[in-house]
Amino acid sequence: MNPSLSIIVPARNEKKYIEKIVQRVSATPFQCDYELIFVEGHSNDGTLEEIKKVAEDYKDRAQIRYAVQDGIGKADAVWKGLRLAQNEILMVLDADLTVPPEDLPKFYEAAAAGPEVFVNGSRLVHPMEKEAMKPLNHLGNKSFAILLSWITGQKMTDTLCGTKCLWRSQFEKINDSGLIEKLPDPFCDFTLILGAKKLGLKTVEIPIVYKKRIYDGTKIRRFKDGWKLLKIAIRYLF
Repeated sequence: MNPSLSIIVPARNEKKYIEKIVQRVSATPFQCDYELIFVEGHSNDGTLEEIKKVAEDYKDRAQIRYAVQDGIGKADAVWKGLRLAQNEILMVLDADLTVPPEDLPKFYEAAAAGPEVFVNGSRLVHPMEKEAMKPLNHLGNKSFAILLSWITGQKMTDTLCGTKCLWRSQFEKINDSGLIEKLPDPFCDFTLILGAKKLGLKTVEIPIVYKKRIYDGTKIRRFKDGWKLLKIAIRYLF
């Protein structure tokens, strides 16, 4: 029997995306049992109410669970979702659908090869949709990929793609190691990559065609968040 899957979706002020996520994920041909876990981030646009409504409307098509994060920020929501997950393989999906849900089976199939694998998405291999990423963000992403490739000893073309995948047994080791508390990661990406490095996991990259947000613009604070990520890399080294 194929390993079961938990898909964690952090969602703050993403009301317009919720039903689209469920529709597209439930139409994706996963060869396993799976659950969707939304972790809502104290939204002011009715995201939580929309999650509850969609969960009820689609209860016959998908197993949907939800929770409200305790703190603030994407990483806090992701950690809560990963800790709530009950299935064998854990996957993170950003709520803005910049990574197509139709690509998720590729991540699952790579992870299903065994617990020694950590699966990382890459937005910087294929040409991305026009206006999906600002030039300065693109430069920053390439720079961090070079830095993290050097630190981990494994070639990576992208480190900040929101879709990542690993076995729950391995996440539990990262969680127990104290790395999450030691590294003040705003997104969770660096902590998962460095945690996988600490465990000696093999990183497998899955290239995707990166899409632009349908609603609103980017939520990333380029300089502030970039400085935080650089400090995480330096802290890990020393």
